[in-house]
Amino acid sequence: WRYYERGVRKKVGMAIRDYDMIRPQDRVIVAVSGGKDSLVLLKVLSDLKHAAPIDFEIVPMHIRTGFEDGFDRVAAWSREALGLEIQEIRTDIDMILAKVSDPDKSVCALCSRLRRGHLYSLAVDMGAASIALGHTRDDIVETFLLRCLYTGQLGAMRPERVSNDGRNRVIRPLAYCPAELIERYFAFLELAPVVNNCPIRIDGNRAMV
Repeated sequence: WRYYERGVRKKVGMAIRDYDMIRPQDRVIVAVSGGKDSLVLLKVLSDLKHAAPIDFEIVPMHIRTGFEDGFDRVAAWSREALGLEIQEIRTDIDMILAKVSDPDKSVCALCSRLRRGHLYSLAVDMGAASIALGHTRDDIVETFLLRCLYTGQLGAMRPERVSNDGRNRVIRPLAYCPAELIERYFAFLELAPVVNNCPIRIDGNRAMV
């Protein structure tokens, strides 16, 4: 497992350095969905915080959509293994999606925007320097291909970007990490990821529950 740990740390360190993601005295919100990518991100940033030559603060944050199953065990793991308390923000995202779901469209993009909106507002209120998201290299490549195929535009998620209103900075420290590397490393954490029990299927319809 040390091999995979070193691989992830090296690639995260390179991304942080190349894009100047984290600076001295930064307060960084780490978005923790409870999935494998976000949990590896939290673990690696926690490790780097103790080893890096600069001092920065990590604020793990979970935006509750109402669909999570098993987040309590993730919160306990963060508290016991990393010494970090995940702040859980309750929302009405599940009710919003239930009202606006369109049978012909996926609501995943809307859900993402709603969660991101909460993070943006909280980051401003807390004076956070940036918001760290757990997107991997595969996510960035996939976004690039989808934009090319469906919009005819060339573009992808940047490893570091400032929001359109200029108030928030988003960083993706896993930008150099392939999904397979994250999967292999996560297996050694001996932690079950959160299950997303969203009742709204990817085609936009509500599933039978």
